Amino acid sequence: MLAIQGIYDSKTIQPLEPVRAHANVRVIITFMESEPLSDLPVTQIEDVAGCLHYSGPAKTMADMETAIRKGVAEQWK
Repeated sequence: MLAIQGIYDSKTIQPLEPVRAHANVRVIITFMESEPLSDLPVTQIEDVAGCLHYSGPAKTMADMETAIRKGVAEQWK
C-alpha cells in the first residue's frame, strides 16, 4: 500500500509529493485532520533551522536516502 499526503481545498486533493501508481488504481482517502490547514501559523525556515545542528560538508540526496534506508532497516529489525 502506498500512502501520500495531500491538501484538500473542498474541490480537489493536491498531493504534496509525486504519485507513482498505475492509472485506474483504487484509492482510499482518509481525512486525518478536522481543522483546515490555513488556521495553522506560518513557520519560516529561519525559525526552526536552529534545531538541525549539523556542521560539515553538505549531504547529497544519495547520502540522505542511504541514511533513511538504514534507519528504516534498524527500526524494523
